[in-house]
Amino acid sequence: MEKQTKILVVDDEVKICHLIEGLLRQEGHGVDVSYSGIEALKMLKRGDYKMLLTDLKMPGIDGLELISRAKKICPEILVIMVTGYANIDTAVQSLKSGVDDYVTKPFNIFDLKKAVKKVLSANKVALRNI
Repeated sequence: MEKQTKILVVDDEVKICHLIEGLLRQEGHGVDVSYSGIEALKMLKRGDYKMLLTDLKMPGIDGLELISRAKKICPEILVIMVTGYANIDTAVQSLKSGVDDYVTKPFNIFDLKKAVKKVLSANKVALRNI
C-alpha cells in the first residue's frame, strides 16, 4: 500500500482551508491546515510534509516568504501557490521562489485536484530518473 501523501494547506481564510482540506482528503491525502505563515513554519519543522499549498497574500509573512523559509526547512517540498492576486509579476516571482504550480482564485476544484496530481506525478517521475 502506498504511503499517504502529507500536505500542508496555508491560507488566512478559514473557509478556503477547510474546502481544500476536504477536497484533498477525498483524494486520499493526509492534510493539515494552518491560518498563518508563522504557524505553518512551526508545523513544517515538526511534520513530514510532501507538499505545501499556500495562499500568496496573508498577514504577517506572505506566501512567497513562507515558500522561501519552507524550502530552507524542507528543500524537497513541493509547492502550489493558490492566489486571488494573479498577474505576470506574481507568477514569475512564484516560479523563481520554487513554486511547482500556480492556481488562481476563485478556483475550480477540478483544476486544483489536477494541479496536485500533476505536481506529485512529475515528482515521482523525476525521482525515478535520478
